[in-house]
Amino acid sequence: MQIEIRLSSFYSLGDERRFFKALEDIAAIKHVQGVGRGLLIDIDLRYLSEDALLDMIALFWRYGVVLAPLQALATRKRFAWLSDEQAYWHKSMFETSLAE
Repeated sequence: MQIEIRLSSFYSLGDERRFFKALEDIAAIKHVQGVGRGLLIDIDLRYLSEDALLDMIALFWRYGVVLAPLQALATRKRFAWLSDEQAYWHKSMFETSLAE
């Protein structure tokens, strides 16, 4: 699965390094490619555990990345928990006005 995200600004070179190191530490992320102010991220769903997905959501949340590209995962039975309306990420993931 490939997603495209838009990046917000980093506050320092170290901040940017920590973001990319955290992406690298998620085993399901196989490739990251910069495209303008965004990233194309290749995710191997075979390795995307609940914990890994929660790490990705938390990382994106911390860096102000809109979560709408992850919305497609909620249609998969093993990730149905993403649709929990009480979850902190729900608005960013499912309200399309935030993604525009």
